[in-house]
Amino acid sequence: MLEIKNLSLFYGENNKVLDDISLTAQEGECILLTGESGSGKSSIINSINGLALAFENASSKGSIKVNNKEIKDLELYEISLVIASVFQNPKTHFFNVNTTLELLFYLENIGVSKEEMDARMEEMLKIFPIEHLLGRSIFELSGGEKQILCVASCYISGCKIIVLDEPSSNLDDKHIEVLTDMLKILKDKNVTLILAEHRIYYLMDLIDRVYLIQQGKINQTFSKEEFLSLSSKYLIKYGLRSRQKTPLTKSQRPTGKDFMIKTMKIDFEDKCELRLDNVSFNLGKIYGIVGRNGCGKSTFLRVMTGLNKKDKSEIVFKGQKLSKKERTKNSSLVMQDVNHQLFTESVEEELKLGVRDLSKEKTDRVLLGLGLNELKDRHPMSLSGGQKQRVAIASVLCKNSNFVYFDEPTSGMDYNNMLKIATLIKEMSNEENIIFIVSHDTEFLNEVADAVLNLEDFKAMDNTNNHYTNIQMK
Repeated sequence: MLEIKNLSLFYGENNKVLDDISLTAQEGECILLTGESGSGKSSIINSINGLALAFENASSKGSIKVNNKEIKDLELYEISLVIASVFQNPKTHFFNVNTTLELLFYLENIGVSKEEMDARMEEMLKIFPIEHLLGRSIFELSGGEKQILCVASCYISGCKIIVLDEPSSNLDDKHIEVLTDMLKILKDKNVTLILAEHRIYYLMDLIDRVYLIQQGKINQTFSKEEFLSLSSKYLIKYGLRSRQKTPLTKSQRPTGKDFMIKTMKIDFEDKCELRLDNVSFNLGKIYGIVGRNGCGKSTFLRVMTGLNKKDKSEIVFKGQKLSKKERTKNSSLVMQDVNHQLFTESVEEELKLGVRDLSKEKTDRVLLGLGLNELKDRHPMSLSGGQKQRVAIASVLCKNSNFVYFDEPTSGMDYNNMLKIATLIKEMSNEENIIFIVSHDTEFLNEVADAVLNLEDFKAMDNTNNHYTNIQMK
């Protein structure tokens, strides 16, 4: 059992991020922590698994007990024997480049015998049919496959408590289905699940209790029945996403004359090929780029922005062929992992970086529009994941590029901030630019996109490599 009593968490003397948090989780329960970005959900997760105190230089008051043992009195390795973690970015989970070695890494480090490791692997594969992930390079996996591997490694560890921080944030529909099936199996085996999530629809059959976190405090606690009975108006008021899966309604294919992909060919190591010929776009439009994990969306962005060294595509703008250098010069990009593109000492300075003659009026409008005004003097790396995402988006909104690209801009984003981003992107769209948005967030694309390009329509795939088509969890 996990019990948190009157927990307050501080980063420095005056920065209290959690205030008097109390909650319990019994064996086999599924607990959902939800609320606006920056409300403190990840801080609760990182308090439970010990990372806040061990690696983030936080201090705390109150108590966190697991099996009647105080977390702050345990070494990190002792906590890891009972609590496993799945992070929003699965890349932060890995220690090996080989998938099989990654699954066994924890067991090796706690001294499990080879016979026991083999037995655990065999048992895991009986209930999670992921043989196709074994013996592969971590770098060859799609984002969804990496996250599935993380969950499998938590199960094989034998930990009875798993904390998950936005595990679905970058997953396509198919991988969310696989994730849901895996969580159901874990719950059936009396593993306690504690999730911090914005995308909540896939958890509605799993949850036992929901804690609404707001400004570092528990605003409301709901049973499953109480949460399912809440009105849509209530959910929107507190920035919560829909309890139902949202279908993509913006299915119109791109048409235009200003910007054309005359030829683009991308070869993948699994013998698949992505080929686009004579696909065109118009200035002043916003285009969604969709497709399942691993279909080539991020590679498509690297080609479009001129960052793919092996690229030999022919891309034309206003009748003139653009070199890779010209594409890079005229492009702005918000990356999926925004930690790679935050460089300055403050949020406000980040917006000004590389931009000439940026007016204070525009800076203030973007900061206010994305709810960052009160954070403008904070160091970008001290912010939550969702807040960092908004800073990266804000920096792009302050530029005047012809081609603007977003890679999953609303991952880990609550409903209200998703709407703010959609509004600012629509305001940013003008007759001098074209905006491309790679996203699995159908609520967001329905709100912001003029048309949608589905890369699945342009990919020749060997069906023997389509691992999840007929997957059946046992």
